[in-house]
Amino acid sequence: MYKSAVGIVTCNSSNYIQECIIHNHIVGFDRIIIMLDRCEDDTFERIKELPDSVRDKVDVFENEPHRKDIGFQHRAYQSIYNRYKNRVMWLAMFDDDEYFYDKERRKINELLADIPSDVGQIVLPWLKFNHNEQILSAPPDVTRLAYFTNREDHSQVECKSIIRLNQVIENNTSGGWYYCHSAEVFGKTITFDGKECQLYTNKCQMIPSHYDTCLVHYLTNSMEDYVLKYKKWKKEKDALNLPMVGDWFDIFLQSGHNIKDERMFIYLDELKYLLQQCKRP
Repeated sequence: MYKSAVGIVTCNSSNYIQECIIHNHIVGFDRIIIMLDRCEDDTFERIKELPDSVRDKVDVFENEPHRKDIGFQHRAYQSIYNRYKNRVMWLAMFDDDEYFYDKERRKINELLADIPSDVGQIVLPWLKFNHNEQILSAPPDVTRLAYFTNREDHSQVECKSIIRLNQVIENNTSGGWYYCHSAEVFGKTITFDGKECQLYTNKCQMIPSHYDTCLVHYLTNSMEDYVLKYKKWKKEKDALNLPMVGDWFDIFLQSGHNIKDERMFIYLDELKYLLQQCKRP
């Protein structure tokens, strides 16, 4: 039985997959579960190049290739839950552009050790970082943590949860995962500073008092990346006859992103050290 694990769904993430996995190793997850979704690049080969101390924590699975609709993420997370519900106490579900942050640089298991037994999940509010008005993505030898230091105001609270798996409510409709950001649980939902809150899908019904422990979301990695993601989402929404008007990509482009934030630099030295140990072909 592992204390903590993180499940990550990723597609064609060769440029950042090593950094993403190493960061989750640094913050202390016992297992790092990678679900490859229709990868056509060398993401898997880059995972195999990780230092042994990191690679030994990683489990890799391939998603079924026909999952091309918007609901694939939900089903991939559900698959991870089904595989690990009897092997892991606490499970987080992050994307490959979401990085755990704690101001005091505490490990995840240290934070979880003090959580009361009547708590079923812990909310991590998103802190959205953006493309820094960079036209092109970061060079291969530059990390996200060092390259992207602009973020937007805390104008909208969204979150993901770390879930105590023995408190998940399973049902025939969702199997317990009613949304890819959170679960239905028997116990309370709290933030890491102990405040109880309610969830409506992925939206908190309370504003976190601080972002000292949160999830840094690298929303787009450049204007180049923004355009590619916008085209991808538009294609998927057109297929389902859903409007792009008011989509979060539009909101993101229009909102102000002029706050400089270097909080992730506390992880940078160890991240660079482990990246240098990756086995290059």
